[in-house]
Amino acid sequence: MRPWFGHLRLKVLAFGIAMSVLPVALYGWYGLAAARASQVEIVQAQNQAAAHTVAEELARFVGSVTARLELLARLEGGRLLEAPAAEQERVLYTLLRDTPYLEEVSLVGADGVEVARASRREVVAGQPPAAHGHEPYWAALRRGEATVGPVTFDLQGRPLFTVGVPLPARAGALVARPTLRGLVDNLAAVQADGRVTTHVLDGDGRLIGDSDYSLVLAGFRWDRQVPVDTPYRSLTGDEAFGYLVEVPGLDWRVLAETTVDQAMAPVRRLAWEFAGGALLLVSVVVGLSIVFGLQLTVPLERLEAGAVRVGAGDLTVRIPPGGRDEIGRLVDAFNQMTEKLRIQDANLRAERDRLDTAVSAMGAGLALIDARGRILWANRHLLEWFPAAVVGGPCRGVLGRNCDGDAGCAPDGEYRVRVGGHDRVFRYRTYRIAGAGPDDPARLEVVEDVTERRAMEQMVLQSEKLAAVGQLAAGVAHEINNPLAIISAYAEDLADRLRDEGAAALERDGELSAYLTQLQVQVQRCKGITANLLDFARRGPAEPEPVDVIGVARATAALVAPRARKAGVALSVEARDGLPAVRASRDQLQQVFLNLVSNALDAIEEGGGSQVSITAVAVPAAQATAGAAGAVLRVGVRDDGPGMSEAVAGRALEPFFTTKPPGRGTGLGLSTCYGIVTALGGRLWLESRPGLGTTVWFELPVWEGE
Repeated sequence: MRPWFGHLRLKVLAFGIAMSVLPVALYGWYGLAAARASQVEIVQAQNQAAAHTVAEELARFVGSVTARLELLARLEGGRLLEAPAAEQERVLYTLLRDTPYLEEVSLVGADGVEVARASRREVVAGQPPAAHGHEPYWAALRRGEATVGPVTFDLQGRPLFTVGVPLPARAGALVARPTLRGLVDNLAAVQADGRVTTHVLDGDGRLIGDSDYSLVLAGFRWDRQVPVDTPYRSLTGDEAFGYLVEVPGLDWRVLAETTVDQAMAPVRRLAWEFAGGALLLVSVVVGLSIVFGLQLTVPLERLEAGAVRVGAGDLTVRIPPGGRDEIGRLVDAFNQMTEKLRIQDANLRAERDRLDTAVSAMGAGLALIDARGRILWANRHLLEWFPAAVVGGPCRGVLGRNCDGDAGCAPDGEYRVRVGGHDRVFRYRTYRIAGAGPDDPARLEVVEDVTERRAMEQMVLQSEKLAAVGQLAAGVAHEINNPLAIISAYAEDLADRLRDEGAAALERDGELSAYLTQLQVQVQRCKGITANLLDFARRGPAEPEPVDVIGVARATAALVAPRARKAGVALSVEARDGLPAVRASRDQLQQVFLNLVSNALDAIEEGGGSQVSITAVAVPAAQATAGAAGAVLRVGVRDDGPGMSEAVAGRALEPFFTTKPPGRGTGLGLSTCYGIVTALGGRLWLESRPGLGTTVWFELPVWEGE
């Protein structure tokens, strides 16, 4: 191999690069240094403006609160202390409502004891009056001076401070407790392009306000000086430029910061633009150097480079003709050979692409795996879903389910897999390939993405459930009216007796306790009725789990009982306790029961009848109509309504088929039940004859543990 200085092309190229890079580098270094100094001045000007704006807004806010309190003290202070408690609360709550960021306000007497208080977040009634006489701001109020107290933090970590104004004739004071959190959050609008962060500090250096409220909760402090034009370590630990100003009239300071990373962003962009220009210039110089270098190279070098590329698999190589001598004829023969190879390779690639397109059109991921668990081939869908899967690599742990070699794989079915930061549901099916050798495909793995299908099914179930909630609302309201009427009667009677006999007499006779016990019993009745409706309306987990069928049936019967009683229908659950649990989703099973019972009630209301019953019995696998692998639980929902003809019964499970008038049904009830039961590995069918009622049966596998 010849040394690099033996190639004239490289010498020309090195000279061109050196003469273009050195001047550009020196000029760029000088320009970027000047740009950085100018950017620091701009950033500090933005920090200064933001700090002054926040400081002025804080001072204006404190002045506004003080002015409102002084105005109220002048207008109402003379009579407010003597006014009834209701009038005092009305005035204080009006001030609280009309003053943003004000958390509470108190009316304090001349002795420093709170007379009345209004609060946004606390229930004031029943609390003992607060004493303000020992607070540091009370002395100034007694002298007749308005004052701003120190910042404190409540139990929730919110920064609060005190603003107090004296009442006329020093008869007392109005004391307000504003919060800084909401105010500082709204002051985020003063940030320049979102890059300036403002921090509000009190006289002790504590952080009392910040656009990032978590820093306030963390208890940050700042007791250092802020340099003017050099970066420093900020509150959050980042390198930053900052500007510190005092809040007029208050012992507070505002620190406006911009991180070095944000401040120097324009300089970095300038550096990248300069680098791009320099790269373009260097590229032009290198191109010219290459052009002149190529004029000095020999045709054999081109032939040598072409042969190397063909050996590496590049069949698009074309060497320019070299003349009519032996070298030229050799170049022509070389070009003819590569052209034939290219055509043959293109034909093979086209065949492969057609096959891959046909397979990928299925929308499923496919993989051929040998007996040792290696992936021999995978289509585009599979490789996009599972980036860790590579042809020639192992299938264990990279295809979304545990799999090891030709055996030991998780059973076929649906699994929830994390793909691209999102949970997806995949259905797996495995097909064995007979007669496979050690290095041949032993099985075909088929993976389907059923996430959207399952999500749509859940949406349909939830919509059906919400429609049923609407139908049940009237019955639940009627049920609640009874205990509410009792509560109202007891409350009125108790109020009359308290007024006539007094609480002491009722408590001595034990009647007060009896009244309260009865009120509590009726409240619990209301709570139970509404809890049943809320439990049903709430979306539950769809994952299979052991479910007590009889418990779900009785809960559903209790939910539908008001409607059944109103229609004069006897609704019963006829099953013994101790039946085995089934493998199902409680939420979905309750949907099945509600749809079937509602259909039965609809049939009775339209065609007559008086009974709806739910039965359940455990059935061994040998007697199960579905031919299940294990024991099942057979459940029936029967009504003595008008029944269905054979033609109607044959279409009853079809989606959107209904015999109800427009506006009474969607035709999705039975089809939804059928979809839920079959998805859980069970079977649903119905028996009906005109005039003899209808029974809907379904079977679900008994839970045997997983």
